[in-house]
Amino acid sequence: MFDAADIEPALRDTGESLRQYWEATEHDTLEELDEEHEDEIRDAYAAIQASVPDDSTCAIGLTVLALGKLRAHLNGESGGVEDPFDAPWHPPAGLDADDELGRELAAEVVRAARRTLELQPADNLAAFSLACALHWLGDDAAAAAAYGVALRLDPQDDVARARVEAPEAVTPSGPSPTASSYPYGFHLLEMTHVVGHSGSRRGRVWLLNDAAAVRAAADDHLDAWLANRAQSLSEDFGVWTHLPDAPGAGSELAPVLQEGAGGRQTIDWSKATLPSLGADRLPPGRPIRWHGQLHFFGCTELDD
Repeated sequence: MFDAADIEPALRDTGESLRQYWEATEHDTLEELDEEHEDEIRDAYAAIQASVPDDSTCAIGLTVLALGKLRAHLNGESGGVEDPFDAPWHPPAGLDADDELGRELAAEVVRAARRTLELQPADNLAAFSLACALHWLGDDAAAAAAYGVALRLDPQDDVARARVEAPEAVTPSGPSPTASSYPYGFHLLEMTHVVGHSGSRRGRVWLLNDAAAVRAAADDHLDAWLANRAQSLSEDFGVWTHLPDAPGAGSELAPVLQEGAGGRQTIDWSKATLPSLGADRLPPGRPIRWHGQLHFFGCTELDD
């Protein structure tokens, strides 16, 4: 069991391991995945739950773990041609009736997602994961309802919108028709370049719960980001903040670059919008789905 002071670091570390596991499932088949890695993640969440049985961050982590395992299984079935999780115009095809392993894995996602939603009903990642698993299991009516929940929680989720037969009938539950009602505050810092005509991106994205950490990450990576600017077809360089029950806030950071000592460019943070998150900040290590994209806590390196 963990002392209270040790729970946040444990969640952070386990969330990072989960990110690495999910990245492996993008192309690996189930046979190629490291079973010890999965066991380590599962054991870490179990140790935290021994101290905090109803921790919803553990629950959503276990949901993503189960979803990743199913994703890897589907890679083996489809040859990994298209990501079955995020393809917007091609919702998950039903699993074959004789695919006992696949149906067992999808049922585990359903159980884990429903448990998460019991603990945190406003977790749209859990709702979307539930919808995908139900779709794979062939329960199209229940899947449509779960996609509707995901869309109500995050009206900017274009993948969920594409998979709902009548999105105009879905009433958003956020403070405005376009605002997410996600229950935790967070900052999303993006420093990426589009480097291919297919839209491939290179750079870094951070999901953080502290403004000082955002400033430090951006300042530390600025020289590397600027060095790749000449080869960029387009760029994303900004920080966006979500606050529960409030309109989102954000700043493009390229316009607030200034020339510092020795001609080195720096960010003038006095001209950027970076509000405090208050008490309801995102727990460390918690993955989120925001505007139709999965993000992991901390730094994610992109090199498509």
